Amino acid sequence: MSRLSSARRMAAGLAVVLLATGLTMPPATASTASHRIDIRGLVVCDPAAEQWVVTWSVTSHAEEWGTIGNVRAYPAGRALVGLPNRIPPGATISGEQRMLAAEYTGSITFDVNWDDGDVTFNHYWPVYIMTTCHS
Repeated sequence: MSRLSSARRMAAGLAVVLLATGLTMPPATASTASHRIDIRGLVVCDPAAEQWVVTWSVTSHAEEWGTIGNVRAYPAGRALVGLPNRIPPGATISGEQRMLAAEYTGSITFDVNWDDGDVTFNHYWPVYIMTTCHS
């Protein structure tokens, strides 16, 4: 019985420490909040090639330049081409990805290294295709 009681006390103590730590953590910095990115994927069918063409647009709402890196495009093996690795303040950049007609889900994920020294991780956007693409 004492083992159960000590385990409960330890779990309760850990919960209190985690709660206290969460309450005393500093709020997000203003510079991190100012690094907002919008991502959109526009999908059209290329019936001659029987492929989906996804145009990925990335819009920066930051006040400084950013370097895009660690780009992951899904489905794997469907390269995202033409997306610049630098994004100016307030600008929109775009790249293209081609998927097979039988692939109905795609996404991109990337990180941004901002020129002010901040890094934002895992910017993500999916596309879900609810129709068919064929000639």
